[in-house]
Amino acid sequence: MKKYELMLILNPELKDKDREDLINEIKKELEGISANITKEDVWWNKDLAYKINGSLNWYYILFEIESDGNFDSLTKYFNIKKDVWRNLLTKIED
Repeated sequence: MKKYELMLILNPELKDKDREDLINEIKKELEGISANITKEDVWWNKDLAYKINGSLNWYYILFEIESDGNFDSLTKYFNIKKDVWRNLLTKIED
């Protein structure tokens, strides 16, 4: 299996329950493409150097995952989720 990092910036205006629901949805989507989450790093509300969607605050999550799967469906999923403001998937070199 190959290792990847998935960085997400979420809408900081989400209520706690809505944010937890979105994170659980994201985890289910990762499981759906046979990705195994090996590490989850959550940074709470931080300040940005520039505005995203009119806000200088953000909610940041970094997942380390292992997968051999295709990420096309994951990219489409993030593109339709209005509360996922940014996402970046990078391969971790061995």
